Amino acid sequence: MQPAFKTTLTRRISFLSCLLLLLLSFAAPGAGAQDATIPEADLKAAFLYNFTKFVEWPADAFGREDSPFVVGIYGDDEFVSTLRTLLRDKKAHGHPFEVRKLSSPQEAKNCQILFFRESDNRKFSQIYENIKKSPILTVGEGSEFLDAGGMFALFFEDKQLRFEVNPAPAENAKLSVSSKLLRLAKKIRKGGAK
Repeated sequence: MQPAFKTTLTRRISFLSCLLLLLLSFAAPGAGAQDATIPEADLKAAFLYNFTKFVEWPADAFGREDSPFVVGIYGDDEFVSTLRTLLRDKKAHGHPFEVRKLSSPQEAKNCQILFFRESDNRKFSQIYENIKKSPILTVGEGSEFLDAGGMFALFFEDKQLRFEVNPAPAENAKLSVSSKLLRLAKKIRKGGAK
């Protein structure tokens, strides 16, 4: 085994082990080992949380040092509730999380993270021009989300949640994505957003 490949493999295993520990920490108290199925919403919440740990925002993205990461979600009340519960006591870069259900494009500007379900990708297309230069991490579902200018797209493959990355919109928004996170992506989109 070549040293570079071995190092990459070791890092990947280490990151996945950390992710598994994180997922287990999200599990409800009393959940036994026999219940190994993690709900889809919990998995997506864990990915969102981990993305924040491997992305750097510019200092002016927050009003104050103790301002929360505002996570904006369009639609889906159930996912909003799940995300609020799972991120309630979590922090990233010293910032707590605040999850908001959004109903208008104007509300997106007040967020550091936006999440779009696949059924809401059309809404993202409508607001993209207004936020593309703002330091807002955009995460959605399906490769169409990346086509519209999204940064991270979640999808299932072989019953596992995976992600693709479109780094150009993140760079345009002055977000710095860690190379560690990029190495874990199933695919990195080249050529930027439309």
